[in-house]
Amino acid sequence: MKRSRFSERRLVQKVISLFLAAVMVVGVSLLPAPKVQAAEGTGTTITSMSYFSAADGPVITKSGVGQASYGFVMPIFNGGSATWNDVVQDLGVKVKVNGNWVDIDSVGSFVYNQNWGHWSDSGFTGYWFVLSATTEIQLYSKANGIALEYTLVFQNINKTTITAMTPTQGPEITAGITGGAGFTYPVFNNDPAIPFAAVADDLKVYVKPVNGSQWIDIDNNAASGWIYDQNFGHFTEGGGGYWFNVTESIHVKLESKTSLVNVVYTITFNEPVRNSYIITPYEGTTYTANESGAIGLPLPKIDGSAPIADELENFVYQIHINGQWVNLGDSGQSGFVYSSNGYNNLSSANQWGYWVDYIYGLWFQPIQEDMQIRIGYPLNGQAGGNVGDNFVYYTFIGNPDAPRPDEADHEDIPLGTPSNPAIEGMTLVWQDEFNGSQLDMDNWNYELGYYLNDDPGTWGWGNAELQHYTNSAQNVFIQDGKLNIRALNEPKSFPQDPSRYAQYSSGKLNTKDHFSLKYGRVDFRAKLPTGNGIWPAFWMLPQDQVYGTWAASGEIDIMEARGRLPGISSGAIHFGGQWPANTYSSGEYHFPAGQTIANDYHVYSVVWEEDNIKWYVDGKFFFKATRDQWYSTAAPNNPNAPFDQPFYLIMNLAIGGNFDGGLAPGPGDIPATLQVDYVRVYKDDGSQNPEEPEEPSTIVIGDEVKGLKKTGDNLLFYVNGATFADLHYKINNGVQLNVAMTSTGNGNYTYAVNNLQQGDTVEYFFTYNPGQGALDTPWQTYVHGVTQGSQD
Repeated sequence: MKRSRFSERRLVQKVISLFLAAVMVVGVSLLPAPKVQAAEGTGTTITSMSYFSAADGPVITKSGVGQASYGFVMPIFNGGSATWNDVVQDLGVKVKVNGNWVDIDSVGSFVYNQNWGHWSDSGFTGYWFVLSATTEIQLYSKANGIALEYTLVFQNINKTTITAMTPTQGPEITAGITGGAGFTYPVFNNDPAIPFAAVADDLKVYVKPVNGSQWIDIDNNAASGWIYDQNFGHFTEGGGGYWFNVTESIHVKLESKTSLVNVVYTITFNEPVRNSYIITPYEGTTYTANESGAIGLPLPKIDGSAPIADELENFVYQIHINGQWVNLGDSGQSGFVYSSNGYNNLSSANQWGYWVDYIYGLWFQPIQEDMQIRIGYPLNGQAGGNVGDNFVYYTFIGNPDAPRPDEADHEDIPLGTPSNPAIEGMTLVWQDEFNGSQLDMDNWNYELGYYLNDDPGTWGWGNAELQHYTNSAQNVFIQDGKLNIRALNEPKSFPQDPSRYAQYSSGKLNTKDHFSLKYGRVDFRAKLPTGNGIWPAFWMLPQDQVYGTWAASGEIDIMEARGRLPGISSGAIHFGGQWPANTYSSGEYHFPAGQTIANDYHVYSVVWEEDNIKWYVDGKFFFKATRDQWYSTAAPNNPNAPFDQPFYLIMNLAIGGNFDGGLAPGPGDIPATLQVDYVRVYKDDGSQNPEEPEEPSTIVIGDEVKGLKKTGDNLLFYVNGATFADLHYKINNGVQLNVAMTSTGNGNYTYAVNNLQQGDTVEYFFTYNPGQGALDTPWQTYVHGVTQGSQD
């Protein structure tokens, strides 16, 4: 429900800035790679190893303040006849401790994917380490002991203050057409050997428009509009520096906190002069989908030159459907869903979005059929202006063999009835049928006001919404067995900013401290209002912000709707880092012809499981998110975070706001009423997919400590009584996956492998530490649906 207080255009700018950061950093990444590492696992034994190059051993020297990052390419195995994929099962890593070589997994100071691990880039693989002392590493063959040694030399850099700065680039810099610009760090204290890390704590960054009069401190100052990693940040290539994404010419000042020594750069953004707003193709008008069904289309030129960021929101995008041109953004008619975070490979929908590569463009995927689109621009250059015949027409040639995600396993779910909540296989654990005469305050709390945490900068609940929330019976009341949340014309100001008025009153309720759930199913039956700027929502937030403030601890949107688009509702999750370093994934439901959010009561459902979340309307599946998509920056080694904590329920009726482009209600749209028939929460009682008896395991050390449990088409691997555990497995002799198992506390670890088919062969072994150092179990084989117990 909560969005950034910035507009859609800033989402585009975030993509731009991330791209700029990427293009400024060239070469092999030494940052932590995803925990899952793939290998063919052919079982080849290592007979020889040699350093890949002189830069990759035997001695690698790095410097840093307190620590440094190291990385090297894998050695040449067996004279070049074997790859890492071939020998991975035979390859081990040791570290020298007190003069002795010890397996790295048994050294408590080394934690995989925290301070060491694998990397993969452009066909190369290798190891990375983050160290604070000189360390000796050994790669060895488990079969015959052949070894190759590395010395990673650490040189500590002492922090210092800045007494002088001399620019190494600029100080006059011209930004590109997309606003991207950057410069390398200056020389500090007249000594090129002093790195940025030594003076980072003493350096401040300020900006101001060229015609401005006041310097703005942009460090940790998102309210200024300057947001780190969104429109400015660091790059590391060539000694490192700063990058910026600008929409106007600015000055940038680097200044010492202690000595006030400074250097000023000027970034000039040459906004094009438009004599007209006639558009022409950037390059061609016919595009053919590639193997994946993707098409990238550069936006047309305006008056002969590429568009800039401020002009993007003026474009009109249309697609030819059944003899008519319809807006691409009207997904109900166009059949395309806008995806701001790139292609969602779990959704079978046609998707589109923006891309940037020195110029701006659109991407589409998967294009399986031939189609026509056109892009227009207002003749007066103003958003919403008359386009006339100022269009460029494009032909897409589809790839009928392009893959579309398989949603065959996304079955619909049964529903209860308005009078009977019973659902076979489900246990009702919480409900409110709103059958009384008043709201049950043992279930619900009112949220009041117009500001988040009484912060004046968060008016409109941080989303530029137009309503304030009350506990008035005019806004929240029960009538005829239905909860009513009603928005009214009722302007009001608040002490945070007496001159600002919230034009409408409405209601918002939550179950915090009354009821929360971790995993389960939630059904919400409601009739939703329509109209411009009408934003009903039913959603969930964490009871405790274990991973940090929004959205690091997550948000689950069960239902959101735009009242001006009554044929569509949506669901979403928000995750990642704390705002503004957050992201989201969402999907839309399109009602069958003749149905809308307002024509009747509809049931909006979410089914939340440990490794995935699914959304439904009237029992019909429409969207799924998995833990392969979500993450929390506060818990990088927990694949279930942030959606592994209890969440409470929220329902409200918002007006205006960023969700639908800041539209305000039109005449007759207010009053608007959200009517709720019931809210029901269920848990699976296990009767539909009873857990089968635990499979016996041939891997036994003392008590049974490792094995698997089979439930339906899923396997749950477990290791008990260890200090760490990894699972190594492959399915049907395919790619080997090496994954970190998830701690469930008290030395117990689990990992789920889901959606297996009858007859699938799973080969696996565990790496774990029971307290006597890291151990590898033998390989085991399990045939799904056939094997009763493990096989050697």
